[in-house]
Amino acid sequence: MDINFSAYPRIAIIGSAGSGKSTLARQIAAETGHPLIHLDHEHWSAGWTHPSKDEWRAMNEEFVRGERWIIDGNYGGTMEIRYRAADLVIFLDCPRLICLKRVIKRHGQKRPDMKEEMEESPLFSKDYLEFLWFVWRYPKRGKRKVMALREKYPGVEFLRMRG
Repeated sequence: MDINFSAYPRIAIIGSAGSGKSTLARQIAAETGHPLIHLDHEHWSAGWTHPSKDEWRAMNEEFVRGERWIIDGNYGGTMEIRYRAADLVIFLDCPRLICLKRVIKRHGQKRPDMKEEMEESPLFSKDYLEFLWFVWRYPKRGKRKVMALREKYPGVEFLRMRG
């Protein structure tokens, strides 16, 4: 990929769980030196607790105030905050079966984009199965939201990476 990511001070990376957002974000941060914000790390606390909608919105508004950043994550309720503030949005449009395979493969492994104390739900628990269902539905629901924001903010550089 021959893109000078340093030319974009504010980069948002979005896509389904398992699409490679965090991995790509770490690679671009290493290349550019931009501060990196993993939304999963910021959103979730021990016991899978999270801030209220208003608190989360305020946190996202604060994240995008920085002059330079890379933010990886979806969180549809606050995606527009990041989208409209970004100089470049990278959409990882990965097939759902690949995303599901990656999500299942990484189950039980510590992820660098999550807090150390976070423990995943057991493999066949209701919560984990609901998460897999979310990943399965992403191409219809999440992708639709991304493409609508692309139309709403045509001045934001948009890079769609498939496969």
